[in-house]
Amino acid sequence: MRRLLAATAAAVFAAGLWSCSSAPPPPPPPAPEPAPEPAAEAAAAETAWVVTAKTANVRDSASTKAGTVAKLKKGDRLTGYEEKDGWLRVKLKDTRAGWIRKDLLKKDDGCLPDRREVLLTPPMLHMSEGSGASGTASAKGKVVVEADIDENGKVRSVRVVTNETGSPARAETAKSEVQGVTFQPPVKKCRVTGFTYVYTRTF
Repeated sequence: MRRLLAATAAAVFAAGLWSCSSAPPPPPPPAPEPAPEPAAEAAAAETAWVVTAKTANVRDSASTKAGTVAKLKKGDRLTGYEEKDGWLRVKLKDTRAGWIRKDLLKKDDGCLPDRREVLLTPPMLHMSEGSGASGTASAKGKVVVEADIDENGKVRSVRVVTNETGSPARAETAKSEVQGVTFQPPVKKCRVTGFTYVYTRTF
């Protein structure tokens, strides 16, 4: 009887060990959620400002120790497009840009100051004139091309106005050279406008 009880107890104990060893492992902890990607910064909008101080310096960087880009006087108008630590990044009427203390300015009526167009990327000259169709190398003269520039300063369309060379290949060369030009577009009466750029190529 004692042997039977001992055998039974041993079987129960072994079964318990087997059940513990064969139990499924606990589920893994949930993976952490990925951090949200930072939102892309929106392009800074241009705003108009006017100088209120008697004089004001436009500097290379947002510091009074930085070099001076330009000197402005009271009433001068300029375009701002970025703020940083009490400074404003501005565009001048020409291609220059810099930083000016914001406390020397006040916002204008929302109207951008008038400015002329400024050529940023000039035409790329194609110098391989000796190759091409027969007679092209001897075709001399001027080709005048007009390019319509949109409000973003990029070429919208191109057309040949005058071709003294008589060579269609020369005309296509002049057109291709002007395709990649870019401008800072002009502002007239508060509006950024397109315009027509005239390019003269002499062969």
